[in-house]
Amino acid sequence: MPSRNSTQLTVALDRLLLEEGPHIQGHEVQHNDPHRLLVIDGVVVSCSPTEYLLLLRILNHSEGYVAFGPLAECALNIPLNRSTRRCLTQHMSRVRSKLWPFGLDISCLTGYGYVLLAIPPEQQERGEEAGKASLYKEDDAHCA
Repeated sequence: MPSRNSTQLTVALDRLLLEEGPHIQGHEVQHNDPHRLLVIDGVVVSCSPTEYLLLLRILNHSEGYVAFGPLAECALNIPLNRSTRRCLTQHMSRVRSKLWPFGLDISCLTGYGYVLLAIPPEQQERGEEAGKASLYKEDDAHCA
């Protein structure tokens, strides 16, 4: 039986005008830009304004990679440089952790940008924390 809070949230979500987002790897994505609200498979994804912009940009380019420069300009409103790149990497790390429960990950393509990927089932079976730790270690080494 759903709790009272989850029922209230469901009613509140039904009242908001959610736009259909891309259907990614079998997931249903909806968003509401004025409220910076992102819903994946009926679950509200809590994120900061910057994370919301990054998530939308990545989700809307799910068929290819998103270059570093446009991501930095979109979310941070500044051109890409060394310090901006570090800041972008930190934000992307937070965004990745929000997508992990849905079986999605964002990988860094050295010299190109970021790409949205499905997490392989064998990594999901090993456990969330073990998989995340190895992915972050690899990403930090190549994208810092």
